[in-house]
Amino acid sequence: MQMRVSTASRYSQTALEAPAAVSVVTAEDIRVFGYRHLGEVLASMRGLYVSYDRSYHYLGLRGFATPGDYNTRVLLLVNGVRFNDNLYDLAAIGTDFPIDLDLVERVEFVPGPGSAVYGANALFGVINVITRNGRDLSGPQVSAEAGSHGAARLRFSLGTVDRHGGDWLVALTRSTTRGADHYYPSFDTPATHHGMAQGLDHDRSTQLFARWSRDGLGLTLAHGERHKGVPTAAFSQVFNDARSRITDTSTRLAAEYATDLSPRLSFSGRIHAGRYRFVGDYVYDYPPVTLNHDVSTGQWWGTEWQWVSTALARHKLSWGMDYRRDASIRQRNFDAEAQSMPYLDTQRSGHALGVFVQDEFALRPDITLHAGVRWGRQSGNAGAWHPRLGLVYWWNPHTALKVLHGTAFRAANAYERDYRVDIPGGVVDTAPIRPERVRTTELALEHATGGSTRLLVTVFRSVVKDLITLADAPVPDRLTFQNARGVHVHGLEAEAEQRFGPQARLRAVYGWQRARDAATQAALTNSPEHLLKLQWSDALPGTAGSPWAASRYAVEAVGMGPRYTLQGRRLPAHVVTNLTVSMRWAQVDASFGIYNLLDRRYADPASFEIREEAIRQNGRTYRVKLTYRF
Repeated sequence: MQMRVSTASRYSQTALEAPAAVSVVTAEDIRVFGYRHLGEVLASMRGLYVSYDRSYHYLGLRGFATPGDYNTRVLLLVNGVRFNDNLYDLAAIGTDFPIDLDLVERVEFVPGPGSAVYGANALFGVINVITRNGRDLSGPQVSAEAGSHGAARLRFSLGTVDRHGGDWLVALTRSTTRGADHYYPSFDTPATHHGMAQGLDHDRSTQLFARWSRDGLGLTLAHGERHKGVPTAAFSQVFNDARSRITDTSTRLAAEYATDLSPRLSFSGRIHAGRYRFVGDYVYDYPPVTLNHDVSTGQWWGTEWQWVSTALARHKLSWGMDYRRDASIRQRNFDAEAQSMPYLDTQRSGHALGVFVQDEFALRPDITLHAGVRWGRQSGNAGAWHPRLGLVYWWNPHTALKVLHGTAFRAANAYERDYRVDIPGGVVDTAPIRPERVRTTELALEHATGGSTRLLVTVFRSVVKDLITLADAPVPDRLTFQNARGVHVHGLEAEAEQRFGPQARLRAVYGWQRARDAATQAALTNSPEHLLKLQWSDALPGTAGSPWAASRYAVEAVGMGPRYTLQGRRLPAHVVTNLTVSMRWAQVDASFGIYNLLDRRYADPASFEIREEAIRQNGRTYRVKLTYRF
């Protein structure tokens, strides 16, 4: 219950000590509840919800989920290394995330602005995915699964420790889904098979992950490729054309080193590099019917240094710097038959630099002040200072009251700045785009005993200025990026977790948030006021003392209040219930999951580039999974 976390301050501390209300999902939670991708992990956390438009999964944070935003307002880390690309600032949380969940030790989420610690993109929160070590897998593993709509996955992994103490983990995963046919009322004509998109929801991905570590040194490789059909005819495409698809390819390399320079001074440093490539095959009827290619590639490298000192009495001082070089960002759009006459061909480079310092100052044995500030600058934008303050009052050894305040910013990314294509469904220019900024204040009361109980209540208020949004342009059938009016968000969250013995656990989470346009007081699109999440897990009856003693069953219910679409339609509230049974015997793990157990019909609001108001989600689906440990 007092788990150690590393994301809130960039060094290890207990969740009670951290200047944030941190959420954590462990590898055991992932196994017991049968989560299939990172988006499902995040959807189980306090204040978060996920939408899906049959192309990407989008993360909503405390009632804020702007249509057309590729998760740019949350910073995604893997083992502390930035995973947002330098093209779209995309935080991949669906099948495009390049790491198999079986390789994840835990996922930490820190809500609120994190720019004082991490810089850009940490507008509403920071996600840190911590991967497992080779010794955790202890040898070769083979995992296979099958499910509804032709879903199948095969993973081979090897985890070991060599005779020199080096920890090795290598894994290769291949996934495929045929997908279901989908009905879209806006395209209901005889010429379009009465609105049925047939065979276009397929999803095929490959993931390669390798990690080696020894004596504070670590090397990591993560590579992912995903090919996804687009059944929605997004961006004004011809409906139900089998050539409509998108491809995401990403590669990340990282080297890190951590050591104690003295008993009171530690150092950690990283060097990382990445490449992301997006290819969109879009079918338009200009006329004639033409295949259009949208190709974007980004390459970057960076470094991070941090020192942590406890040399001064009652102070834990940390300081450091981050630098990222955007070596190349290129965006192209052209018709397949006329590559020499592109609609768009832009290329740029740039950099981002930040320096930070923070202090954890024990004012009294029961009061700790967390104060930090960061100066950061990105190409094309002026430098800016971003402070963070946190006061933690220890009511008793198991209860802490936290007062938190911080600011954050996000400058327009390369896609928002440069992507201008004057074709149907394209983006045209209007006015210069200013960086968006947020200021958040939060009060949290957190209680965690050593073993069985955890309680948390938090209230918060955020003010967002110059929000960057995708909107309809004055030109018909065109879109544009612009700075919208300010947004005010305030709310309350409560979480309770109770363990009953070694196996049984009950967890309940409720969130109320109110996100409004500052000028009109109108509710934001895709912004539910209420979120309710219930989880119960326990040992399978009759397995105590048997070889199946580690077997569990788990029930999870995720409820979401009504949401508005861009056209003002109010989508009804819904509750989705999942049931998972996981069994473990000797070297074999088996899991059976039923998702949307009660077959509820519900839909997520669509973005501007999709003709439909809402995208209907899957009904009841199944998954069977087997893992053998050699």
